[in-house]
Amino acid sequence: MTKKLGYCLLSFVDMPISEMGEVAHEAEDLGYDRAYTTESLTDSFAIHMVMAMKTTRIVVGSFIAIIYHRHPHIAVQAAVAISEISGGRYILGLGLGHPPRVKGMGMKMGKPREDMRKYLTEVRGLLEGRKVYDMPVQTYQGEELRFRVPAHRVPVCSAAVGEKMTELGGELSDGLMLYMLPLSRMGLIMEARGRGAEKAGRSPAEVEVNLGIHTFLSSDLEGAREKARATLTYWLALPAYNASIRESGYEEEADALRDAFARGDQKALRAGITDAIIDEFCLVGPPERCRERLDAFREAGAEVPILMIDPAEPGEDYPAAMRRTLKGLAPGG
Repeated sequence: MTKKLGYCLLSFVDMPISEMGEVAHEAEDLGYDRAYTTESLTDSFAIHMVMAMKTTRIVVGSFIAIIYHRHPHIAVQAAVAISEISGGRYILGLGLGHPPRVKGMGMKMGKPREDMRKYLTEVRGLLEGRKVYDMPVQTYQGEELRFRVPAHRVPVCSAAVGEKMTELGGELSDGLMLYMLPLSRMGLIMEARGRGAEKAGRSPAEVEVNLGIHTFLSSDLEGAREKARATLTYWLALPAYNASIRESGYEEEADALRDAFARGDQKALRAGITDAIIDEFCLVGPPERCRERLDAFREAGAEVPILMIDPAEPGEDYPAAMRRTLKGLAPGG
């Protein structure tokens, strides 16, 4: 079976959008299967349109577009446009975003799983041309106005960290977009996918598993680990990810990270991220080591590993790290 591999560009970085398109083209030439972006204080759909127009083969997608930022019909029409321009090379990934940021922008978050279920249901209905909203019939020159539907099928994926959202994705989505998931919890997540698929009366294999993995490529393993600690310091005290560590058997470490965060002790937070925890979440070190860990994630169920590339060399900026790492871990390399 062909090993698929993708990357996800952090859309908030200091990189011109035209260059984001150029990186997608370069990744396509290197043999990558997917070119995704996050959505962090940006409009991911606008970026994806540029990426689609700069490429001819690679599949472009959102990892993820935040549901609270757009009415479902707006998300669908953007996806339809990008799918049409790309000749059917678009995946619509949807997720909740981070509550503090969403609320800080004046948007209300309800009950996450209920909100996601409703949003996914409406998006799928619109993409399939079904009547979703009770709108008055309007005509133009005798023809009823309808939502535009895609000429090519647009797969819809949903983000998940825990088992409940994974189960929902297994039930309603074409695929999962998992992020910051420890290797040792992959088995539980695969079981949750299976439960969701069973509810929908389909095989779990119909629900593709994409897994975003922070990647620090460097011949200096210890230096790469320090870069990983600097990145993970942001994430691992947050409740969802701290719970992931705890449920993976790192209870003492999870408590220490939680308490350091509560004290505002950044030094203790960083020191509490052990080498073992880094390997649970990241690819770190020389290419051969990173490839071995990639295979471990694949064996655990990640059908499409997605490189979340971080600078790992002294003085390296993000665009340079992207290009160096994409070359260093290119499929077949």
